[in-house]
Amino acid sequence: MVSEKICLDIVSTLYGKVSQPTVRFFPNSKDESVKTYKEDNASDEKSLYKELIFRYQLQEIDSAIRWLEITGYLSKVYPFGMIGKNLMGAIYKLSEKGCNVAKKGAFIEKERQMFYPVDPYSVFVARQFNNDDQELYRFIKEDLLEPEGFKVYEGNAEGLEQFRDSILNKIRDSRFFLCLLTKRIRLESGGFVSSVWLYQEIGASMAFDKSPLVLVEEGIDKHFTGELQKNYEYIEFSRSNYSRILKNIPIRLKLDLERNLIPLPNNQDN
Repeated sequence: MVSEKICLDIVSTLYGKVSQPTVRFFPNSKDESVKTYKEDNASDEKSLYKELIFRYQLQEIDSAIRWLEITGYLSKVYPFGMIGKNLMGAIYKLSEKGCNVAKKGAFIEKERQMFYPVDPYSVFVARQFNNDDQELYRFIKEDLLEPEGFKVYEGNAEGLEQFRDSILNKIRDSRFFLCLLTKRIRLESGGFVSSVWLYQEIGASMAFDKSPLVLVEEGIDKHFTGELQKNYEYIEFSRSNYSRILKNIPIRLKLDLERNLIPLPNNQDN
């Protein structure tokens, strides 16, 4: 997958640069001459790669430049024709379209979507639909995630068909999966178990290659959470401390974006 962050970095690196290669024709002869070629918002290939290679892998840079060429944000030119090609290689030059992206700091939304199979800022929150969990869900959605630019989705699993269709589609189409594993039924041991739907939704998220973040309410029987600690990221909270314990969730999501070279949601221009 081509990285939006690298593409933006290449565009911003080229913007404002002036490339002025010089070639000496017929050196040490009576016909000797020197010609200078000038391109605005451009850089020679070697200089551009040297500036980027300390931040990204070579193949990532290659893929990003190719994507920018295909979509018309930059072009490859050879000053002085074949002589320049042999002597100095290519110059990468921003098109007017590329300059507009550099000024704006973002790609137009239609082409920006080409970077992602799913919305990179979408979060599916699996939860029980009961009055006890309403405030907890509201806190996560309205106080934590939405102010940071994340889009929150949920699903109500009242029947098998709805689970298979509506909920599965939302889980598949979201980048992140959070699960509020809250108390539902008291066991004879004194502990609690959560809704069976939530365990199924966790499994569905794994089938779609998500990395679930499971938020487990204190009091859930360890028999029903022990395996979670081995396979998923796991945070335990209580009704009295959740605002403190869960406040770093947006930071965790942003770290994932940064690791995958995706611009943070506050940088997107909607």
